[in-house]
Amino acid sequence: MVSAAHNGDVNSILFLARAFDSGQSLGRERRQSYGQALAWYQMAVEMGVEKRYLIMARMAEIMLMEDSGCTDLNRAGELYSKAAKAATEQMCGKLANKYYMLSEEAWDLME
Repeated sequence: MVSAAHNGDVNSILFLARAFDSGQSLGRERRQSYGQALAWYQMAVEMGVEKRYLIMARMAEIMLMEDSGCTDLNRAGELYSKAAKAATEQMCGKLANKYYMLSEEAWDLME
């Protein structure tokens, strides 16, 4: 699975991202890692995966979690804003509004 992901297989990339995010289906040698999940999610977004706005929103959620080890409020706001733009492009207006609101909330947490 890892070699397929490194070779650009989108389904493998998403599988690994979700596995590291949830801690499930990793086998005995690997543990949950939000940092690894973010890296694989980012790769999926860069490859232009369908509904990338959902992936970007999940990345933002992780970056807002205090116990993730990846907390970055500014980046979370940026990701929610990018997710909103991508959702708008896909004619998902209500979801875009939600993401714009969440981006403002993330940035408010910085103050």
